[in-house]
Amino acid sequence: MSRWITLLLCLIMLSAPLAGCLDETTDDGANSEDDTEPEPEPEPEPEPEPEPETSDCGSGDGTFSSTMVSFDLSANPDLTNIGGIEIDCTSNLLYGYAWDSIAEVEHFISIDPSNGVVTPLVELTGIEYVTGIATYQNGEYFTSMRGGSVDYLVHVSVADPSQFTMTQFDFSNHPELDNVAGMEYDDSQNIIYAYASDDSNSGGPITPGQPPNTEPPIKYVVTVDPSTAMVTQYTEMEDVEGVAYGASAFDGNFYYLNVRNTGGGYSMLTIDVLDFSISSSTVLSSSNEDLTSPNGFEINLDSGLIYGYAWDSVAEQEVFISYDIATESISEVGTINGVEYVTTDSTNGGNDFYAIMSGQDRVPKLVHIQY
Repeated sequence: MSRWITLLLCLIMLSAPLAGCLDETTDDGANSEDDTEPEPEPEPEPEPEPEPETSDCGSGDGTFSSTMVSFDLSANPDLTNIGGIEIDCTSNLLYGYAWDSIAEVEHFISIDPSNGVVTPLVELTGIEYVTGIATYQNGEYFTSMRGGSVDYLVHVSVADPSQFTMTQFDFSNHPELDNVAGMEYDDSQNIIYAYASDDSNSGGPITPGQPPNTEPPIKYVVTVDPSTAMVTQYTEMEDVEGVAYGASAFDGNFYYLNVRNTGGGYSMLTIDVLDFSISSSTVLSSSNEDLTSPNGFEINLDSGLIYGYAWDSVAEQEVFISYDIATESISEVGTINGVEYVTTDSTNGGNDFYAIMSGQDRVPKLVHIQY
């Protein structure tokens, strides 16, 4: 009976809460509604943005393709005159240099070959002129540059570009030499193979009544010490009128140069770096007489073939070529579409070949060739 009295009193007292009106044996939550808001589920963390894809060295599968990528200077619009490109197959980056037209200073740069983004890494203070000559192996970049009237061997370790060095070429053992070019770095021997000119037999004062001396400078194969820039002379390159810029290569045993012969035509010089003996072979065989101005020679260490580009004077187009050293034959691999102007800047890693070229707009772009 007391239970019913208690319930009646609770109904009368409408302003009183119902909780506690039932005796302690009643389950308070048995028929009650839980009006508490549920805890919100945690929002998933945003996925990290993927790193930009780069082109792995050797990603070519034997199928020829050619693409042209604009240099992305949006973050550094004052950079111009990009050159000296060399591929690093570990980082999948190109290294080179560019001129800051506002600050008037040369920069050592990296280039992402997948999107053309150019990133300055260090200012090469004191440099005023560049040559387009560069060589690279295992993180060590070398190029020839000029500051004032001095020619320097510039060395940049990509692990810490801020520690770059500029060393004046040392011709003290061969003061008649000058103009080191065609540099190829051999990291196993820590030496640079190159050539230099002796122009003491050319030019000079004009004698009245006598024709001017128009003999081309004599060229020699040389080595350059990467630490001291000491130049050592070796073999004379006979019957050579000139050497094509950007047309040198090194395969670990032989140093190659594309030269213009004194009597006309082009030859490939093969220099054995053990004794610096030179052998010569034709570059353009009779079946490729329509090819002119072969350039950009880079060796593929896997196939042993030298690759580059030349102008097809009949089809009027730039073509990608391969040169077989053993058979002395050139083959056209494919057409480099959209190209009308070339430079001497090129580099190769695996089956990926890069060069700086331009189309009708004459704006330099990065050409990526897979083969």
